[in-house]
Amino acid sequence: MPGTHLRYEIESESLTKISRICVLCWGLIGDVFVRIPVIEALRVRFPEANIVAVVDPAAEVVLKNHPAVNEVYVFSRHKQPWWRYVYRTVGCSHYLRRKNFDLSVNLYSGGSSPLISRIINARIRLGFDHTKALRKANNLLVPHPNLCTEWAKGFGSVLTPLGVAREQIRQGTTYHVAVTGKQFAANFLGQTAQQHVVINLGARVAEKRWPVKAFVELAHHIQQQFQLLPVILTNPGMTELTAEFERLYKHKGDYRIVPLSSLDDVAGVMAASPFVVTGDTSIMHLSFGLKCPTLVLFTFTRPDVVAPEDCLHRYCFIPDSSQTDACGNPMGSAAIPVPLVREICRISEGIL
Repeated sequence: MPGTHLRYEIESESLTKISRICVLCWGLIGDVFVRIPVIEALRVRFPEANIVAVVDPAAEVVLKNHPAVNEVYVFSRHKQPWWRYVYRTVGCSHYLRRKNFDLSVNLYSGGSSPLISRIINARIRLGFDHTKALRKANNLLVPHPNLCTEWAKGFGSVLTPLGVAREQIRQGTTYHVAVTGKQFAANFLGQTAQQHVVINLGARVAEKRWPVKAFVELAHHIQQQFQLLPVILTNPGMTELTAEFERLYKHKGDYRIVPLSSLDDVAGVMAASPFVVTGDTSIMHLSFGLKCPTLVLFTFTRPDVVAPEDCLHRYCFIPDSSQTDACGNPMGSAAIPVPLVREICRISEGIL
């Protein structure tokens, strides 16, 4: 197949015998969300296969209730203390090796994933070809995409040798709320008769945060213009943002603060909202996965790499030519004026 480096002769008969698949899917929560369409395409390609997804502890919830995955296996890569990391790695590697996988797919590529691929020793080990370690670990290699646009489809190109075309990988993601998350939302919102808008203030990367005072101004406008109660999420390690919002908003109108909660509980609240306002964070991906109408403030990253094709959304993005990505495209600027965001809300009325 053009563009594919084969060190393993795949015949149609071999593909029909794939019944056990391991997907290495470490990374941050947002990273896992981006790769969900690839796992879903694997499920469509091999509908009867048993699929095990290997994730970091924080990302377990992302796939825990997803019907495309039979088992979510948590494999922590935290290296402190060292002796515990070695002990855990040996135990996890042996557990996965005993599964006798027919196919392993490395969607993470970095870190210790090539070593784990070799230890698991699936019959077909599929991965990208951009590092020496990956080329040694895998016997089926695919050129690494440039990821200048549409990350999900780019990562999905790894499935090309299996007969999955790029067009079969959708740009978007999916999240399934557990019963406990829906119950949390019902209890939390039970006292709220008014419809609400969920607002996410935080982001792990500081450059992805819009100023809290700007969120306050926008929330007040939305409350007055659309009669939606601001419901503010509390981000782990960023409670100071919520405190600042409360201090600035308390004389402007009513609001609700979602206490520090699990991702699934937050998803339950978001799923009951007419729309969500957020930066480029895991909450954005969660909102896309829930198919919530979403307004995204891209203050540092670019919208085209993650913009979904299956979720109503609007975004604010001001190019900053002083900062470019690896492909030379301008990154975003944090200087997004509130009037611009208000105008997008206005023209999106009835959509968002």
